[in-house]
Amino acid sequence: MSELQKSPRKTNRRRDLTVEKIVDAALEVLKSNDPSALTMRRVAEQCGVSAMAIYHHVDDKNQLANLAVDSLFRVASETPRKGSTWRDRYVDLWDSIRASLLETPGAGMIFIRQAVIGPGTAMATEQMFRHLQDGMLSGQAIAEANDAITMLTIGSIANDLTRPPQIREELGNQVSTQDAPLLNKHMQAYATRDGRARYKLAVGWILDGVVQSSEQ
Repeated sequence: MSELQKSPRKTNRRRDLTVEKIVDAALEVLKSNDPSALTMRRVAEQCGVSAMAIYHHVDDKNQLANLAVDSLFRVASETPRKGSTWRDRYVDLWDSIRASLLETPGAGMIFIRQAVIGPGTAMATEQMFRHLQDGMLSGQAIAEANDAITMLTIGSIANDLTRPPQIREELGNQVSTQDAPLLNKHMQAYATRDGRARYKLAVGWILDGVVQSSEQ
């Protein structure tokens, strides 16, 4: 097929290009564990357009990365929450965000490396605050509780993306049982990790502590 024959198709693709389509293409690229895989050229290839066409909608790679991760928060904020209590709905919201970031590893790595600011994160945070308010938290306690869960989520995602589940087994070989009796006693439980289960358990501990503190 000649270049003249290809041109109308390319022109149509540029005309049909939207920020939403660009973000979808970026998320496809971010299924790689390496966020550096996200380039304007790769996203343009996914969209079937030139890199210059992308720049008509997005300023640069940093904005594109922010838009892509923010879109995952937007989807989570628009999804009906599971659970009959404020606590169940709050945990479900964070759990779904964490799952989306792990399913798109490059997006997860972006999230743990930089703040993501956009309408999606804003609306998800608003929902989080409402759930915490439904749990009878108020004032500064709402912000402090959600900030603690945010930090926990960042650490949980970083742990799952950068450390093999069984890596801790090697700790038991570093010192003798006599020198580290507790480490060796609890090694199996410590080394065998279900990331999601441990995450939800930790979220529950934080919520228990915050609620208990607010009642005093």
